[in-house]
Amino acid sequence: MTFPHIDAATQDVIDDAQADFFRANGLLVLRNVVRGEELARLQRETQALVDRAVAGVDDPDYMYQEHPQTRQRVPMRVEYVIDKTPACRALLGHPFMLRTVEKLQGRNFIPTWDSMVFKNEGAGAPIWWHRDSGTGNGADPARQPIFNVDFYLDQADLSNCLWGLPGTNHWDDARASAECARRNADGVFLSDGAVPIQMQPGDVILHNILALHGSPPTRTRLRRVLYYEFRAGEIERAHGPHRAEYAPLKQEVLLASLRHRAQASYTRGEKPFA
Repeated sequence: MTFPHIDAATQDVIDDAQADFFRANGLLVLRNVVRGEELARLQRETQALVDRAVAGVDDPDYMYQEHPQTRQRVPMRVEYVIDKTPACRALLGHPFMLRTVEKLQGRNFIPTWDSMVFKNEGAGAPIWWHRDSGTGNGADPARQPIFNVDFYLDQADLSNCLWGLPGTNHWDDARASAECARRNADGVFLSDGAVPIQMQPGDVILHNILALHGSPPTRTRLRRVLYYEFRAGEIERAHGPHRAEYAPLKQEVLLASLRHRAQASYTRGEKPFA
């Protein structure tokens, strides 16, 4: 399939047709969202997290997995990056992304989880076929979509990119589970009928938490992706999974990130989210 051409350097927010494409397919590619000094700072600051993970740490925020080809224990995920680096904190306030989230979820959206998932150079852990959530917790195609914003800090080509199955955000849980089981059987990543999503540094994927996606183990270059999840406040209030005081606290995190972004040297001249 062909994704619509969306260039954040030439538009302030996705348009109605692009929003409809995302609702229908559960996946959307946005080009040139993060650029220049902001991208360089994110790359530099997250490299320190990668280096710490590679060195090996006894920290529950750092996650590891066995590489199926080398049998090495390899790092693959770091939680709570907004708390760990200034550039990740400022990124939460990115105006193009927040206007896009607002268009898809409404004014009462909140940020939820944040993390970095990476494939280390020479030994990238697999992300087996999955959907991020079942259809509980308010994840339902008929409501405002719950989705992740995936910020790519490195190139992703056919050797290490994400693969997706557009339209699977409309599948029921039984069908999704059966398809993931088929595609992951015997430790083999099957990509038949799926779409490889090749990316450049600074590009973004929006992925609905119900859309099936994954990536095979790799032995190529480093690939870092920052994942920021958003959901409508109404969905969170009605379905959880958090306590009632969670949403106001996350709104404070967002407001603090907007203030932090306003002070960054590389955001001078941009139209802030309001």
